[in-house]
Parts: sequence; structure tokens; C-alpha cells
Amino acid sequence: MCCKVNKKKQIDSTASHFCTFVSMSTLDILREDEKDRVLLHCSGRLDATSVDHLTDYMDRLVREGKYQVALDLSGINYLSSAGIRALVVQHKNLQSLNGYFTITKSSENVAQVLDMVGMSGMFSQLDHKACPAKEAIKDIITREEGYVFRMQELDKQASTTVICSGEPERIAAGNYTREDTRTITPARGKFALGLGAIGESFPECSGRFGEYLFLNGMAAYLPADGSKKPDYMINHRKLIARFTEVYGLHFSGPFSHRVVFEPGQEASTLELSSLARLISRLTGYRNWAFVMIAQSAGLIGTSLNVSPVDGRALFSYPGVKDAVRFTTEPAHLRMQTISAGIVSKAPAPAVAPGAAEVAVAPGETGTPCRNFLRPMKDNTLLAHIHTAVFPYIPLKKHDLSPDDTINHLLDDAGLADILHLLCDDRPLSGLGESAFRQGMCWVVPVEKFVKDR
Repeated sequence: MCCKVNKKKQIDSTASHFCTFVSMSTLDILREDEKDRVLLHCSGRLDATSVDHLTDYMDRLVREGKYQVALDLSGINYLSSAGIRALVVQHKNLQSLNGYFTITKSSENVAQVLDMVGMSGMFSQLDHKACPAKEAIKDIITREEGYVFRMQELDKQASTTVICSGEPERIAAGNYTREDTRTITPARGKFALGLGAIGESFPECSGRFGEYLFLNGMAAYLPADGSKKPDYMINHRKLIARFTEVYGLHFSGPFSHRVVFEPGQEASTLELSSLARLISRLTGYRNWAFVMIAQSAGLIGTSLNVSPVDGRALFSYPGVKDAVRFTTEPAHLRMQTISAGIVSKAPAPAVAPGAAEVAVAPGETGTPCRNFLRPMKDNTLLAHIHTAVFPYIPLKKHDLSPDDTINHLLDDAGLADILHLLCDDRPLSGLGESAFRQGMCWVVPVEKFVKDR
């Protein structure tokens, strides 16, 4: 792909694999996409006038997921202290993301300046500290729908039991009572999604029951009290979150696989059902749970504005317009997200009364707790997925566990929203389904479903 960009507009072509950036600054950048990195050919001056141009260009590369960047500075005729600082900042930024920022060629002037300040070695291609170590885990790489998928097997023995608690089908009637709830706490290594509120009792929480996520010792939910402000609590030492649950799906780690997906040059978004189908095929799992950290390309979903108690008919017209929030267009474009959910390949009847536990063997068509699951886009998969939304910040790609990244987003980004993702397949006016640009998905097969209450 070739694109020529100036301050006013961007023009796309397919003539080559180079991308030029022309601006009114004194720095020109020519982009070359190579197999494992992006090479930037720079010419002109790298000084206080032009460093913002380089910074903006690098920010766009990071948003694309390009963390391996090399510079050809053979065309730079002047390098100031402001330019040196910009190079150091980008080097540290990419190194913190398990990427690298190196200089492959330098003009005589650049080489002399960097040598004088003792920084020649920092940007050397031989500086292994700037490059992520090769992971011992072997990648399985495939390319589909314009995307590159890298799957790693983390623990071949891993599996999980899904606990199905409560009766989600009663939400339309809005008649949940104290007897329908239970008090639970999040824990390390545990994940969950459903409906509930932070608090220890039904009277305390009854006016706030909304969509929630448990993520490895953290409880987050969107109160259905009209505030539209998500809240969360993290277990820390003696501080233990107490949570009143109406219904939920619970599972635990460790995860068996990690799947990284990134766009190729011919693609920019990946629909949720396409990602789920590919993971099902790569892993061979019919039923699986997952945690995903990904950059949004537009979310389609819903959340409650009114707590489902006191017999409020939430989905009756016209009250539904005030009781339930639906996305009217793809929401939260380019924001970071954490999703958790259950995906099933085979629809089946719900658990029969009195059947407390059902095993799911490979290839078996039965899927208990089906009343928790909803069809995805093409009806070949069922799922229940909640997504927490955060402002965009760049994230590491090589973490083998989602734990650190979850904590990083909560500490440094701040929770913005929580949605129950759905497919809007209405004829003509339907918005379709959620899509993502790039991300990482941790997967574990479901060994059995247990109906808790």
C-alpha cells in the first residue's frame, strides 16, 4: 500500500510498499514496510521545528501496532539536542512495549553528534536490550481475512469449568428479588460476567444492578441508576470487594492458548464473529472461555439504565427507550478494551431441572446453560460477552498472561464504559456486530458447565 500524506489530505494507491509523508516541516519521512519491522527513511533536519512531525508519525505507527521501527538517517543533515531527545523518547517508549527503535544508517553529521554525546550504542542494531528476547513458545501463524494470527500453546492441560448462576431470561420481566441474588467476591485467577452491583446486600444494591466483569481480583460494573459512570474495586491486602450478583457466568485460568491478531496491509478491522470462528478452528474447541485485550474498531452492544427489580418490564415499548441503552452507531472507536466471555459452537437445550452438572467432551454437541448465550452474526456460534472500555494507551504485545495489562489499564487509563456485546442483525437498519483492529486473546476450553442455582 502506498499513501502520500500532507497536512490537508491523504491519498491511497496500491503501486508499491512505500508510504511517503510530506509536510511543511523541515523533515521528510518515507515509510517502507518490511517483514518484521517498519523502516523510516528520513531526510532534512531533525530539530525543534521538526520533532513534533516525527513524534506524530511514531504515535500513528504505535496505534497500528508497529512496535519494531528502524530509521535510515543518512539523509539527515542536521541533528540538534531537541532531535536527540526525540530519538531517546521513542527508543524508551518502544522498549517499554517490548519493541525496538534502531538506527540502520546515519549521515556523517548524525554519526558524529551521537558519538559526541555517547549515544551511538543506544540505537545500534546490536543492542539486544532494545529488542525483545525470542520466546521459547513456538508460534502457529496463519493469515486470513487480511489479518495475521499468531497462536501460542501455553498449557496443553488447561481447561475450565463454567459456573452458570441465576436466571438471565427473567431480566425482561424485571422482577428479581432478594432470593434471586447472592453475595460473592472476585479472586485472583478468576473471571466472570453477568449482572450485579458492588455491595453486600440486595437492599443496598437493588437500585444499581448492571452489567459487570470480574477480572483477576477486580470487580467492575456499570450501575443502572442513570449515572452512566462505571465503577470498580480491586482486592488489595485487607480490602476485599463484596459483590451482589443477580446472574453470572464464572470461569478460571490458566489459559491454554494465546492468540495475537494484527491487520495486514489490506485490512483494518476484524469482526468479532470472524475472530471467534477462527479461534474455534485453530484450537478445535467447541466450547471455550476467553479474555481479550484489543483496540476497538467500533462496539455494538447494550447496557441497562434501569435496575431489573420491582416488576419493571424493561423491554416493553415505549419504556424500553429509557430503560435500556443501545448503541446507535459503532461506539468507542480506537479505544482499548478488555472483554471476557463464553463461546459455544453447538446450540443445545438448557440444563434439565435437577441436572446440576454436565460434562462437555470434545466433539459433543450439548451445551448446557444455553439460556445465557446469544447468537453471533451468522448463527453458527453462541456467546455471552461483556467488554470494559478504556481510553487508548499503547500496550505490550508479548505478555503471556493478561494480568499485568489489566492492572496497567486500570491504573493508567481509567474505566470509561461497560457493554454487553450483541449482534444487531435487523434488516436495513441493523448495525451489525462489534469489530476490533488488533489485540490478544487468551483462551481455555470448557470441560463442563455447572448450574449453580
